[in-house]
Amino acid sequence: MIVFIISFIVSISISLSIEPKSLYSSQDRATLINTVETRNCYVSYVKIKGVVYLVKQKKDPKKLMAVIKDALSAWIAEIFEVAHHVQVISSDENFPGKVKKFLPATLHTLAPGKTVREQKNSKFNALRLRQLWARATSFNEKGLTKPILHFMSWHRQLPIIVALDLFIGNSDRHCGNLCYDPEKDSFCAIDMDDTFNKDLCAFACKKLKAMMHDKNLSFSKEEIRAIIIMRDALKLLLHTHKPNNTIKKLYYFAYQAGFSNNNSLYDVRAKNKLKHYEKIIRRTYISVQKLINLLNIIVMKYS
Repeated sequence: MIVFIISFIVSISISLSIEPKSLYSSQDRATLINTVETRNCYVSYVKIKGVVYLVKQKKDPKKLMAVIKDALSAWIAEIFEVAHHVQVISSDENFPGKVKKFLPATLHTLAPGKTVREQKNSKFNALRLRQLWARATSFNEKGLTKPILHFMSWHRQLPIIVALDLFIGNSDRHCGNLCYDPEKDSFCAIDMDDTFNKDLCAFACKKLKAMMHDKNLSFSKEEIRAIIIMRDALKLLLHTHKPNNTIKKLYYFAYQAGFSNNNSLYDVRAKNKLKHYEKIIRRTYISVQKLINLLNIIVMKYS
């Protein structure tokens, strides 16, 4: 079984190109289908070469850097093929679906299936993978919890998605940010713009140490298998996405979006935020190594 799990991790890894996957070029014609307004975003649907895509633009000017993080997170996720693809639309690009013409946006591939929140009659509607942070009321409720480790055992892709969220610092994996396609029996992670603000891996280490000291706690065989998949996914992320390369991509997407010296978007606040994301990327890389070591101990102890 362990050999199968490791082979599965290797089989889903892909060679990353120097540039992120391109969804369109400046020569492509995009046609607007419609635009809807949500609480936080303007969401438009456009058609390019017969394919329908989604355009997302934040309504709050203070949250425009979400464009950068959404694209960076999706690029990191490409190694597993468990997320949609995202391309930055520059602030100076006149693109159909951009409600605020002179601000950046993102173009997304549509996730197959529906969100697990929408699938009321599915077992996966009960999934709870969100690593609560600001809204957590106690240490036990915050970050990586024992229930999350159990939910991971429900499907082979779920430990990979949890590993991804740990690596990018995503504490917003609620049921509306995870899609499931019953026909293909596959998940797709979406909306990863609330990332690189915190070191979830460091906190996961604290949570796992607390679990290991709990004499009443144990792990089932299914949970251990899921933990092995999560561990191996973290190893692959650690090997593939070195801090310097990830930081280069951070500034690459920032430049694409319009956060450069020749643009008013690139103010002191934007510069400080980018520096903070850079610091979190470096810190997380160290924390991931510690987290993998702890997971190794758990696997050996409870297998």
